Amino acid sequence: MQKKPASRKINKKVKQKNPAVRPLPKKIKAINFMEVVWKHLTEGICNEVFETTRDKERQRKWTLFTLLRMWMGLLQSTIGSQTAAVEACGNDHPLFPKVEATPESFFMRIQNLRPVFFKNIFSRFTRAIEPELQLDFQTNLSISKEIFPEIYAVDGSRLSKVGHLLKITRSITKAIIPGSMEALYDLRRGYLKDLWFDPDGARSELGMFQEILKSIKAGVLLLADRYYPKPIIWRMLADRGIWMVSRYNASVGKQKLQVLRKMRNSRISIDDWIVEMGAPKAQEEPLLLRWVRVWNSEIDIILVTNVLDHKLLTAEQLLELYSERWSIERMYLHLKEVLALNRLFNASPAAVGQQVYATAILYNALRLSQAQIARKLKIPPELLSPEKLFPRIIEKYVQLTWMELGTVRAYEINNKLGEYDGNISHLLSHPSMDISIEGVLVEKRTGVRKKPRFCKGRKKWTTYKKIPGGKKFLVN
Repeated sequence: MQKKPASRKINKKVKQKNPAVRPLPKKIKAINFMEVVWKHLTEGICNEVFETTRDKERQRKWTLFTLLRMWMGLLQSTIGSQTAAVEACGNDHPLFPKVEATPESFFMRIQNLRPVFFKNIFSRFTRAIEPELQLDFQTNLSISKEIFPEIYAVDGSRLSKVGHLLKITRSITKAIIPGSMEALYDLRRGYLKDLWFDPDGARSELGMFQEILKSIKAGVLLLADRYYPKPIIWRMLADRGIWMVSRYNASVGKQKLQVLRKMRNSRISIDDWIVEMGAPKAQEEPLLLRWVRVWNSEIDIILVTNVLDHKLLTAEQLLELYSERWSIERMYLHLKEVLALNRLFNASPAAVGQQVYATAILYNALRLSQAQIARKLKIPPELLSPEKLFPRIIEKYVQLTWMELGTVRAYEINNKLGEYDGNISHLLSHPSMDISIEGVLVEKRTGVRKKPRFCKGRKKWTTYKKIPGGKKFLVN
């Protein structure tokens, strides 16, 4: 009989540990969450990013700023296609930029503009909002902030297959996966710290991990799944002074050297060892790690870490940390299901990369709003459900943009447009901007957890790299 994962039991404790200690208001005013995006990603900043990133690319009518606005509008609106969105640009739609260019020029632009432009915009935005995010998003962590102030979860994921195929793929019967992602999720701040998109859907996690490792500073504690505890990765982390806690990979050999702790009681059993893992190459120091097994009638989990001091991170804390690794799985769920990254608007890998980074910017802006709302309510942010909260925030923002357009039109009709100062704070106080608190709180899970959907066609898939003529599309 399959044993239950350790995370389920711990998550129950979290919900009991962080109850709302006071009656909550029935409603709260919506937040203009996109204000922070346009505050830090102005047209001038986007032009600066373009100039520092460009190689052979030239500035066009579809600038980096207008493309960003286009993607943001498309991700939040109910418009179902890029073609309809381009048409909306000429109809004074408040979510889209006004660009005097043909639809053909837009599609040519997004299919040729490298995703690195949007990655650099995402990085610029992430650095800008980090000071606004406090280190208390994950309130249930008992790990000392003084010892481990930065705790990140790392993991990779593949994108969904493309629906509309490029001409070179029309004779291919396999599903086309247009790219892979490697993410770095900040547990203490509750946001997407870094993201690497690779247009090769078959790119290994090791290759993408090496790319994202460049942005991780010494002293950071990483949480990873069983793919990562390999000798080559442990040595890379040691060279950069980075700590990691991971599920044990049984394919990597080990030799027990020293017992640090052994405990047996009716509640839980623990084995904590110093081990030598892998087959060290000639002229290399032995790879010393901690091998920790924790088990009882409900769980049986083996973890490894390069934190050799068992008093600095106890076996119980290692178990607690690993249960929080699921935060990055939920982050991917929010990107793909809540923010519709599972639905790709364009088959071109370049356009897919742009959508990935635009969705990441949108996600971080929403996480910041979640933290701000929780601060106003004086509750832990994890008591608010992103699956319920994010769509409501977006809905209220779209409504706000139309209300603002109506205000501008009213000033125009009365020939008083010169008196309009662009301040829309009064619109946020309108009753239609209210969000029901009860409707966005996390509900206690009941019944059996629903299994994630799986498409049998995904067993047979390929990437542009393996298609004749497809390599030219693999640009970053």
